[in-house]
Amino acid sequence: MQDAIRRSKNIKHVAEYEKKLLEVQMLIERVTGDREVQVLNWMLDGDSQRWIGQHMALSATSIKRIKDNIVKQMIA
Repeated sequence: MQDAIRRSKNIKHVAEYEKKLLEVQMLIERVTGDREVQVLNWMLDGDSQRWIGQHMALSATSIKRIKDNIVKQMIA
């Protein structure tokens, strides 16, 4: 019984993540700039800001700034 409840909760969480991902995919066209697109794609792949920073030879703070710019472009 508890296993069925746990699976039901997991299904709900996955559905919520899918909904959020679809929203991001609808707004991805608003993102401009090569760096922003590259960072967004890696974030959507699940890579951490630290990994992205190391891969791009930038600090994690710089990646956070780029991520903030991505969000601003999406909600503008």
